[in-house]
Amino acid sequence: MTEDLSAMLCAPPSARVWVGFSGGLDSSVLLHGLKKHLPSACTLEAIHIHHGLNPAADAWATHCQTVCDALGIALHSERIRIEYPHRNIEAQARSARYAAFARHVNAGDTLALAHHADDVAETLLLRLMRGSGTEALGNMKAHSRYGDLQLWRPLLMMRRADLQAYAETNALQWIEDASNADTGFDRNFLRSEVLPLLESRFPNAGTRLARSAALLQGDAALLQPVIADQLVRCSGPLGLLLPMLMAQPPELQVHLLRTWLHDNGKGAPGAEALHEFLRQLNTHETDDDTRLDGADYAVQVWDGTLMLRLKPESKTDQMVLDVLWDGQDALPLPRGGLLAWQGAAPVPVRVRYRHGGERIRLPDQTMHHSVKKLLSTRVPPWQRAALPFVYNEQNELLAVGEVLISAQLDDLSRQHGLRLHWHSDSE
Repeated sequence: MTEDLSAMLCAPPSARVWVGFSGGLDSSVLLHGLKKHLPSACTLEAIHIHHGLNPAADAWATHCQTVCDALGIALHSERIRIEYPHRNIEAQARSARYAAFARHVNAGDTLALAHHADDVAETLLLRLMRGSGTEALGNMKAHSRYGDLQLWRPLLMMRRADLQAYAETNALQWIEDASNADTGFDRNFLRSEVLPLLESRFPNAGTRLARSAALLQGDAALLQPVIADQLVRCSGPLGLLLPMLMAQPPELQVHLLRTWLHDNGKGAPGAEALHEFLRQLNTHETDDDTRLDGADYAVQVWDGTLMLRLKPESKTDQMVLDVLWDGQDALPLPRGGLLAWQGAAPVPVRVRYRHGGERIRLPDQTMHHSVKKLLSTRVPPWQRAALPFVYNEQNELLAVGEVLISAQLDDLSRQHGLRLHWHSDSE
């Protein structure tokens, strides 16, 4: 066991290795093993993510600090917040966790994760139940990338029982998360109910499942050059070009969408959701509300492009705005962004969010036009709620962010050299 672990850990992909350290059995073995077997020229640090979901989370963070102090390893602890506890908490936590990792792990560094053979078996079963294809079934690899993160999983050939034996031999102390016994979570159900039953009938079922996943990885690797080439062809400055994507065979569309999400650091939803979304796109059953939902993102269609939208259900959409602004200082907006004048500010203006029915007269035009109609071709629908509407003392609409500038404000700008700036949070 020790010899096997040494062989797995002695050849890191980079000179600086970070360990995702939860304090549980798996990551405790990984951290201890790397400290023992990592070449002396390598730098080893640990990252603990405080999810704030368990009452014992503070005690876990303290435990991790104690372990790292004893091993002489620097620990970086970061607290994350789950935005929408009513939705898929596991998926949200995973996404937030990787985002936190990315804030610490620099380009050229490696993030080591403690996934093992039993994790691979559980993941394979989970994805089979979701109807996933070859690429998704075999995507837990020893070396991979998640967005800009370089991932290393050196324990993939070890069983959970092997890790526990190592921990007991080396007198390691680890955290037992009581929630791991909750079979209401699919992964826990597979771990405690399904895999032991399979092992009783098919000895070494977990190892065999992990081997099957490795074979699927090989099959998926054959597709990668094709996927990479077509993804370049389908990519535009704002996202995936819909006409180019729809020109691909349906089977390839799924792979392209999954890979595009993965390259942007997002996990793809289940196969059923992917296929339904692509069916709507292929049959032109789309409107402004057509979207593919992930844990903390949505993919939506606008102007012939699939665009990735973060936090699609923000509570800030209900925040109101109706203030008199003197323009001397930048105005922070409740739904995000800033409004500011470049040049001398005119008389005070009133700033609101959209109520509906607004009209505006554009430069060099005599007629007023529907703001709703103008925005439909200029701004993605999910960004419109954050646009500030600027009015003069006569309650005439002067501007909608920087997107629409009225003839009146255009005249003022020419005469006085001023300009209205709207800095959205997406910039």
